[in-house]
Amino acid sequence: MTPEVLLGFGGNVDVEITWDDAVLTRLAAEHGIASGELDTGVQITDQRSLVISILAFVQAGQGGERFVADADTLGTFPGLFQHRWTLGGTGIRAALTLRTLGVPSMVHLVSTNPIMRELLPEEIQRLSSATKDSLHPHLIVQFPRGARVHTDLLDVSAPKANRLIYVNDPPNRDLLLSDEIAQVAPHLGVLLVTGLNSMQDPVLVKDRLSRIAQVVEAMPDGGVVLFEDAGQHVAALGEQVLATMATLADVVSMNEDELFGHLGRTFDLHEAAAVEQALREAREQIGARTLVVHTQHWAAAVGPAARGLVPALRSGIVAAGTRYLSGDGATRSDHEATGLLPVQDRAAELAGTIGGSADLVCLPALQLESDTPTTIGLGDTFVGGMVAALTIDRSAVVEGTHR
Repeated sequence: MTPEVLLGFGGNVDVEITWDDAVLTRLAAEHGIASGELDTGVQITDQRSLVISILAFVQAGQGGERFVADADTLGTFPGLFQHRWTLGGTGIRAALTLRTLGVPSMVHLVSTNPIMRELLPEEIQRLSSATKDSLHPHLIVQFPRGARVHTDLLDVSAPKANRLIYVNDPPNRDLLLSDEIAQVAPHLGVLLVTGLNSMQDPVLVKDRLSRIAQVVEAMPDGGVVLFEDAGQHVAALGEQVLATMATLADVVSMNEDELFGHLGRTFDLHEAAAVEQALREAREQIGARTLVVHTQHWAAAVGPAARGLVPALRSGIVAAGTRYLSGDGATRSDHEATGLLPVQDRAAELAGTIGGSADLVCLPALQLESDTPTTIGLGDTFVGGMVAALTIDRSAVVEGTHR
C-alpha cells in the first residue's frame, strides 16, 4: 500500500564528528589562522578554509550549510575526530520522526549505499532514482555552548550550541527525480519538498521545479504541499527555487537563520514588534501563502492557514524538543514526556503579544535542559512533527489556501 506521505527529494549519509576544542585549536595554530580571517561566507577549498568557516560560525553562534569545493577535504577531516555515521537530509529525518510517531511514509532518494541500506528502517518505503551505489557523506559539526578555540592569533568561544553542514554531494547536486513519482502523486495527502538547496545548475533547477509542479498538479484535492527552505549553495538559484515553490506550496517553512538571510538582518527573537514585522515582511517578500518560521524559542505561522496550523506547530515543537534531549534514539514515550515540559517564559510572553490576530499565531518552545544536546536535525524533526499532525487533519490548512 502506498503511503499518503512523500518526503522528497534528496537524502544522504552524514558523518558526525564529536567536537574537540583541542583538535580545533591545534588546526587553527597549524594553519596560522587569525581572528580577522574568520568569515562565514568564505569559499571552502581546503582544510584551512574549512577551519576558518567552522570557527567563524562558532564565534557567531550560528548554524549553516556550505558547499566544499574539495571533496578530499571532506573525506579526510572526520578522521581527525571521533565520529559516527548517521542518515541525513530533511526528508529522511522527517520520515524517522514519523516512524517513531507511528505514521507511515515514503522517502525519495537520489543515492544509496550499504550504510543507507543498513540505517534506513525497512518500514519506511522508498523511491530512488539511483542506478548504482555512491557515497558522498555530509560533514556534520555540532559545537556546544562554551566551546573555545584559543591561539596566539585568535580567541573564539561559542555563545550557544549550534550545528554546521558541509557538503560535496554530486547526486544531491543533480537531484535526479524518479519516474515512479508520477504513479505516487495521485495518492498523496502530504508532499514535503526539500533538497533543492544543493543544486548548482540552473538548467537542472528549472527542470526539477517543472517536475515538482507536475507532481503537485497530480495530487488529489485536499492534499497539502510543504516546502522547507534551507541554505542554498548558489544564492541566485535559491531565489528562483523559493519564488517558484511559493506558488506551489501551501506552506513555506524555514528556521531563523534562513529568515535572517532573506531579510538581510538579524533581530531579537524575543522582541515582539521586531518579530511580527519580520514575519509579515518575509511572507510578503517571499510571496508565500502561509509562512512558518521555527526557532529555538518559538514557532510561528503567518498567512490565511495560520490558525489551522496550530496543532502542527505544537507537534513540531515537541518533536524537535525531543530530538534536542534524546537524539537519534528518541522513542514515542520520549515524545510524550517532552510534551509535558513547561514552555519558555519569555517566549510565552512573546506569543501572547503577537499571536492575537486572525492570520498570525505563535507558540512558545519548551524549556529544554541538557548537557549534551543534539543540535543537528532539529528543523528536520520539527517538519516531521508538523507532517505527523497534518496526516491527522489537513482540512483547516486546505481551507486557508487557494492552490
